[in-house]
Amino acid sequence: MKDEIFESYKNCSLNYIGNSNSLHELGLNSRKIEDAAGKQILDILGLNNKEIVYTSGNAESYTLIIENIDNNKNIVTDNKALYDVCVEMGKNVKFGDVKKLIDDKTALISTFNFYSFNNYKGLIHVDISNNYRPLLSNDIDFITIEDDIPFFGCLIKNKNKELLPIIHGGKSTTKYRSGTTPTPLIVSFSKLIRFKYKK
Repeated sequence: MKDEIFESYKNCSLNYIGNSNSLHELGLNSRKIEDAAGKQILDILGLNNKEIVYTSGNAESYTLIIENIDNNKNIVTDNKALYDVCVEMGKNVKFGDVKKLIDDKTALISTFNFYSFNNYKGLIHVDISNNYRPLLSNDIDFITIEDDIPFFGCLIKNKNKELLPIIHGGKSTTKYRSGTTPTPLIVSFSKLIRFKYKK
């Protein structure tokens, strides 16, 4: 882990100790720094028109997307990890060259590479975990990122795409994932993305 990223995590842990879901001063301060970190992530990736859902990593992000796909439709992907999640969830999924696999029952294309899918009416998901880059396109409905230093992730989605949550039971900063958000992880994750994008 880069020293700067560790320092961000440590400083945030010491100075922003409030639950960002709370309305007291400590909570509001944590929410403010989380919002700034999220804006930085979207700015770096050129995705200011989208919104972030923080997750524990890609498995959770994939599940959140896949859970919302109609069982009567299919998913096509070149992402083996997402394919495995689909199989475990009992979804109709095809693995390989996504351009060749699309048919009239395809509801979601999931790929590591963004192609131009002219006239495609379904959902598009791109995983950029190993290839941080700007994706200046409104055609991409879902973008996922995971990194193991710190081990954390997020789902970036179009604002008009509604998702049913897979975690329930507590107020959160987003309606798509209940629970307390880990402010130090969000802040250090934002810094990590900045470092990787600058390479």
